[in-house]
Amino acid sequence: MKIDTIRACSIWRALEVVGDVPVLLIMEQAFLGKHRFQEFLEETGIVRSVLSNRLAKLVDVDVLSKHTQRQKGYHLTEKGRGLFPVALMILRWQRRWESGARGFEVRMIHSGCGNEMLPEPKCDQCKVEIDPRDVDWSPGPGLSQVTPVYGRRRKQTAAASAKRGNRTMTDSVIELFGDRWATLVVRACFTGINRFDEIQRDTAMATNILSDRLDRLQQQNIIKAYPYSPHEQRFEYRLTDKGRDLYPVLLALLQWGDRWFADEKGPPLILRHKPCDHNLHFVPTCDKCGEALDVSNTGFNL
Repeated sequence: MKIDTIRACSIWRALEVVGDVPVLLIMEQAFLGKHRFQEFLEETGIVRSVLSNRLAKLVDVDVLSKHTQRQKGYHLTEKGRGLFPVALMILRWQRRWESGARGFEVRMIHSGCGNEMLPEPKCDQCKVEIDPRDVDWSPGPGLSQVTPVYGRRRKQTAAASAKRGNRTMTDSVIELFGDRWATLVVRACFTGINRFDEIQRDTAMATNILSDRLDRLQQQNIIKAYPYSPHEQRFEYRLTDKGRDLYPVLLALLQWGDRWFADEKGPPLILRHKPCDHNLHFVPTCDKCGEALDVSNTGFNL
């Protein structure tokens, strides 16, 4: 049976904007303080025509603004600055799981306490670090079904990554979240959808594409397959510890999507934090002093 619609949660809506490798590379450089077209071109290795196209799209959706004076370039809007927790959680995952994969290490500095730190995803009510196993999901008032439009966004090849060299901070995780199909598989696993047919219904992917993404996620040790039938080659796909640690990235995407794309009915999903029994709102905090982090009090040293 052909599946025409999928759950329109705020993760999906956020990925409509940022679920693209060139966009994520541009945003990375914007948070590092780059503004001009030539800086983006040199630091990301993106082809000029693609860079021009993505910058124009980010301006159209009000994530970046383009200054009238060309030399002043592009600047983050309020909506764009709202993606900073996503960037922090991406970098946190990179440091925790693939710190030796690059030719250099990025140090994050919290100006509030002056310490090098690693951001922690905390519940803003009970201040406990968030574990996805301690979160319940339930339908929200804005939950709806949408017809997915999967545009042709090419997967990044090894050659493309090599061309960039080691200039970007988070290649592997950026490439994961730059692939909306792979991200929707991870979303499904976090919401208790683990079998091939169930994931296919939840994402409306073609079976060959789903098979490819499941293989890739297993190769990256994000998920692991477990047989559930003694008579057939049937598997459940479960998140590994490495995969579960992607949860703060998805949570940051969901909150950003709720903030900017939820309709007047409210958010599509309600998250409840079981340790404190409050609706969950996550805040990135400094692991040294516990203060909330934002773009104004966080610096980077390469």
